[in-house]
Amino acid sequence: MAALVALILLPSCGEPEPAETPWGSQAEEVVALLADAYDVSDPYELARFFSAGGTLDLTVWGQGIAKTPEEVVASVQQLWFIDHAKVRADHLFVSREGALVWWSAYSDDLPTIVGSNWVQSYSFAAGRTASQGFRNVEGFDQRDTPEQPVDTDEELAAVELGERYAAAWRAKSRSMLESIYSPSVVVHDDILGLEWRSLDGILAELDSTPPVQLGPTPNVFVYQRGSDVQVIVLLQIGGDCPRLEARRLVLAGERIVNEIRFTHVPSAQRCLTDLPDSWWTTFELPVELLDNVTEVIDVGGRRVDLINAEPAHEEFSSWLFQRFIAAGIGLPEVSAIWFPPAPECTELAGLAIESDERYEGRHTVVICFTVDRLTWEDSESGWFPPAAAFGLHELSHIWMVDRLTDDTRAAFNELAGLEVWRQGDAEWAQRGVEHAAFTIPWAITGTADALWPFQLAEATCEELSERYRLLTEHEPLTTCGEDGWT
Repeated sequence: MAALVALILLPSCGEPEPAETPWGSQAEEVVALLADAYDVSDPYELARFFSAGGTLDLTVWGQGIAKTPEEVVASVQQLWFIDHAKVRADHLFVSREGALVWWSAYSDDLPTIVGSNWVQSYSFAAGRTASQGFRNVEGFDQRDTPEQPVDTDEELAAVELGERYAAAWRAKSRSMLESIYSPSVVVHDDILGLEWRSLDGILAELDSTPPVQLGPTPNVFVYQRGSDVQVIVLLQIGGDCPRLEARRLVLAGERIVNEIRFTHVPSAQRCLTDLPDSWWTTFELPVELLDNVTEVIDVGGRRVDLINAEPAHEEFSSWLFQRFIAAGIGLPEVSAIWFPPAPECTELAGLAIESDERYEGRHTVVICFTVDRLTWEDSESGWFPPAAAFGLHELSHIWMVDRLTDDTRAAFNELAGLEVWRQGDAEWAQRGVEHAAFTIPWAITGTADALWPFQLAEATCEELSERYRLLTEHEPLTTCGEDGWT
């Protein structure tokens, strides 16, 4: 702070004023963040970018439209068959309502990967990311299914139209433009303030338009979903300010009915002036994009963040903590609960993290149950018994970290007939810590829903009750006897 104050108090005589922020630089920052999230080695990062109710449309690669974080993960995992590939944003184009990004994939071994170039459109309205993929039809493609064969007739026709489009504008040919545009076409460039609402309007100003030619290769990208066919054409614009430009064409049959023009940000920064600001100057990254906290609950006066949570996850989490409260044994002090998608959920049902770097070394847990695997009509609690057991199990790990002594751990092992507590070379089912972390859920879930995992050695109700008393110095909520647990 002292250094900052000193800077502020320095005399300004003869010193140049700080350069203004380049136009559109905030849009570049948003895309840089998206590029970091588009880590093909960890699709969960990209899923978190879309977790605020966004959509990722990868129909052109046979993946359909992903509407949940889990679907985003599945799409990216299926699409990225090259494990070591990385992603970078090579070109950014903006309109006042969205953006187009030319992406490319590469690796440390190869500067480019065959077929690695594609374009995605983005809108960021209301903090929700909506994206649609456009592919280079001539590029290498893993897609080849009956539902979405490689290079459909519609796609090939769209590419051919895109090429005719560029040729028509390069030649400023009225007859060629008449053959590709609908008479009632709507064309708008809201960055440059241009708009035409008919083909006649375009032709009336044709002579004053700057020269045009196709941009860098590949320069035509296609989207098709049923009868919805769209084309993106990359152009090099001549004149006083030579620049790249992207044009998004919406087709009806063989005619263009709508066209949106996108300004190339680096080109605009170099030579265009008096440009309007738009979404990027007011864009605020949603909380879900920063740390993906979707819900926050109060647990005994302590804030617990729920990450990737839906409303059912919030109810479930509250129920988990209520079981500890009902048992009277104290609450596990966790700062966050992660739900799918999370990297840990690829192979595990859950995980207790004693020192989570994402939470400044505090306790967190991961519970790998999606909403469709949580509720259960046939249980007394209303929750799927394995989900309840594993959720309480991970919280019990944290509860034990803060409470058990070495003497208690040794006594538990002796009582349960086990030799090790948590040594890594011991099998999971032979570790005392795992037996203890399932003893607590068994005891506090309640008689009707209590479970003892089949992977662990069998134990009677009385044996489990005795182990629970050793761990907690309390009586279990799950009861034994004629009407009790068996």
